[in-house]
Amino acid sequence: MPSKGLSLIVGGGLAGNLMAWELHSRGHAFEMWSDGTPAASSVAAGMFNPVSFRRILPQWNARLFQAEARNVFQRIEKELNCSLWHDVPILRVFPDQAYAKLWNERAEPGAHEVSEFIECVAACDVPKGIKAPHGMGRVPEAGWVDVEAFVQKSIDAWNQMGLWRDQSWSLQDGCPIGFENVIDCRGVGATEDLAQFGLELRKNHGEVIRVAPDCDWGNETVNNVTWALPLSDGSYRVGSTYRWDVHEPMCLSETPSMLIEGVSQVRERAGNVELLEHKAGLRPSCFDRRPILGIVSDRYPFYHVCNGWGTRGVSIGPAMVRWVADMIWEGKTTPESVAPERFRTFTKN
Repeated sequence: MPSKGLSLIVGGGLAGNLMAWELHSRGHAFEMWSDGTPAASSVAAGMFNPVSFRRILPQWNARLFQAEARNVFQRIEKELNCSLWHDVPILRVFPDQAYAKLWNERAEPGAHEVSEFIECVAACDVPKGIKAPHGMGRVPEAGWVDVEAFVQKSIDAWNQMGLWRDQSWSLQDGCPIGFENVIDCRGVGATEDLAQFGLELRKNHGEVIRVAPDCDWGNETVNNVTWALPLSDGSYRVGSTYRWDVHEPMCLSETPSMLIEGVSQVRERAGNVELLEHKAGLRPSCFDRRPILGIVSDRYPFYHVCNGWGTRGVSIGPAMVRWVADMIWEGKTTPESVAPERFRTFTKN
């Protein structure tokens, strides 16, 4: 029978806290350790979007994952007495006529698997002030989760319960006395430990800013590769950058002007924009944009990995932590799409 002893969750970001809530909901004992190392959550916009705009396709298991995410975050909202889940449609500005044609074809009901998630926007319905010479489409079932509030309020809750420790951990420390398993949710902090098993975590550097324009940018997210997400306080989160050549979570001086220029390109008048916040982080991702879940070594059977969520942690995270918990406590096998064995370099030593 799978173990039900005390679990150690390492990593205090989105992944670690979602894992903690999963264990909490199941009544399993745990502690969470984190050394305060910047997590990908620090740059997470928290956006959920069932559509891949690059190829106009549905995201991985979009319907199931997003429905589960909604249920989980809305349940946690009630426990934390705060607002986390925000439904905000996305307006996608088409870059050219070929893209517009493909979108409109796939938006026809039943014409494509993505059609249930996308809509066409008539020229007369394009919001005032938005420049969309090739047209635009809408994704109604999109929005954002307040990741910063989720992480901080969750940590506060664990602290009050005596379940939080400001402490680092790595695989060489082994399974600490008193614990029966370790669940690694450290993001890029797990890179070196996973590398010894032939598992590569790629560090994707990203930056987002928060701005206050002196004119109204609307109440829907406008995406023209760069996006502007309306927040409840009247400001906008703007992002995001994606770079593989920057390996530290540093804020680059040129990024704010570049992002503001990006969102301004689709507006008749962007107005004067005040920069309120600038954040950077490293997102953990894998070669196929799927996470790494499960046991990665026969020598360390206590060690379970829940990592590599990339940019879609809000959407897929609740399902990922459930899969890991099912594996540990119900003896279920993780799906092949997230198992470490899919890496050709994997060595389960």
